[in-house]
Amino acid sequence: MGFTMRRAVPDDEEAMRRAVYAAWRWREPWDDSAYRIHAAAGTPDSYVDGFGTRAGDAGVVAVPDSTDEEMCGAAWFRLFTHQSARSGFVKDTIPELVLAVDERFRGIGVGGRLLDRLLELAPDMGFLALSLHVDAENSVATALYRSRGFETVRTTPNGSVMVRAHGLRGSF
Repeated sequence: MGFTMRRAVPDDEEAMRRAVYAAWRWREPWDDSAYRIHAAAGTPDSYVDGFGTRAGDAGVVAVPDSTDEEMCGAAWFRLFTHQSARSGFVKDTIPELVLAVDERFRGIGVGGRLLDRLLELAPDMGFLALSLHVDAENSVATALYRSRGFETVRTTPNGSVMVRAHGLRGSF
């Protein structure tokens, strides 16, 4: 099963909402009816709302080559401030990333390729580091991030905040 990569655009916002939902519920199989109930609530999500309209927004999506599926994975990053901080916030000059792969496409390298592409985009945009939050029990995701040089900088009740720095020195 193959896939291609492309840059994320504002029109990908709904697919990114689905990705965030899947990422936070990684233990559970996808349940479209539960997602529709969640989406109908209309709860704002600063990871996604207005993607592509803020300075520092960048992302990539993986699209399956031979199926009708819209997307098999997505990864993106955006900047937050102390006032708008999310789970993986480190500081306002370090974008926080989100990565999710549809469970039907896991284990074929989608997540690694998405992450690698973000790691290429970040320095091109002037970012020397990226941060994220990963569930403490998600050993597959944690191993992927560690394999790309992410290190734990803080633990939370639900997991770890990890950072990958590109030559950045000092504390976070």
